[in-house]
Amino acid sequence: MTLARALALESDVTAIFRRVPADCGTESFEIGALEGGPPRPGPDVAPSRRALGLFAELRAADFDVVLEGSWSMSGKLTAWCAQRGVPAIPLIDQLAPSPWLDPLDLGHNLLAFGASGRHLRRAPSVIAGSEALRNSIVDRWRVEADRIAVIGPAVDGALFAPVPQAEARRRLGLAAEHRIIVAGDGLGPGPSLVPLIGAVQRAGDPTLRLHILGDGTRRRALERLAGQNGAITFYGQVPDDLVAAHIAAADLCVSVNEHGGAAFTALECLTAGRPVAIGTENGRGHPPIHHLVSGFLVDHSLLAWIRFLQRDCPSRKQLQSMGIAAASSPMNGPDWVAAAYLEAIEGVRRGALRRVDAR
Repeated sequence: MTLARALALESDVTAIFRRVPADCGTESFEIGALEGGPPRPGPDVAPSRRALGLFAELRAADFDVVLEGSWSMSGKLTAWCAQRGVPAIPLIDQLAPSPWLDPLDLGHNLLAFGASGRHLRRAPSVIAGSEALRNSIVDRWRVEADRIAVIGPAVDGALFAPVPQAEARRRLGLAAEHRIIVAGDGLGPGPSLVPLIGAVQRAGDPTLRLHILGDGTRRRALERLAGQNGAITFYGQVPDDLVAAHIAAADLCVSVNEHGGAAFTALECLTAGRPVAIGTENGRGHPPIHHLVSGFLVDHSLLAWIRFLQRDCPSRKQLQSMGIAAASSPMNGPDWVAAAYLEAIEGVRRGALRRVDAR
């Protein structure tokens, strides 16, 4: 939504979801839905092909350019729009786990995986959310690197500006003496919060609290796992201003799932002056998190999280100092990101006009 708000300052924008999110407030641009019915808990998962087909057939021509968000068949909508002469760009800001790691409906997932590669290779341009994502797109689907523009996510610096922790805790009614960790993902497909919840239960620190924002298909199972433990609280979906308040009230933010469906991003935490611990399963780096400077890389296993919480995690005062370093991390403001998107959009539109003239 941050990107849509920034683009709306220069363009006529319509944001279309599968279903309109329950926490969607009043915006300066139009908000629509691919499918009817009330909003459902959890992330806005992939719509049906029929719903996308109807959009491409009946509505796509109403727009000068269509930006297709990430889903299990990224590039499919772009291909359908191209067949109808509508310029479109697939945006890849997350990658689903490789289909051979998913035992559910394996045949369908493999077909979707292969179809995405075919569509992305034919797209005139692709936008990736990071250099790491661009490299993954090249490796996974053999898309030419020079056709992939890297535009990082926009961070609302006003909303996620550093706020005194005591002020944020008073607003939320949280105790000043607690060591608070806030998590905003791991509730849906992919790596889950199970190891972290187990570690909090076993850490042996009576002041430790884990606050979990957001929703997803695994939430009920995770709530059962947490039980009546007062150290773990599920808040569900909360408005953006309360997301920022929870980050400001925390000593440390945690992310265990880089594949999307998150209540907040690591960049938003860094902008707010809070270090981030990343649960990693492969040991590779996670820019812009710099280990022991603006955050931590923790092996996403029960024993590793217990060791981190009991031994490796610094004191609250040291975490506060790390937050100062985190706030100095370079970020892309909404205006810069919007300008980069508009440049990419204009390039695709010019290419479409040249193809029409050549006919």
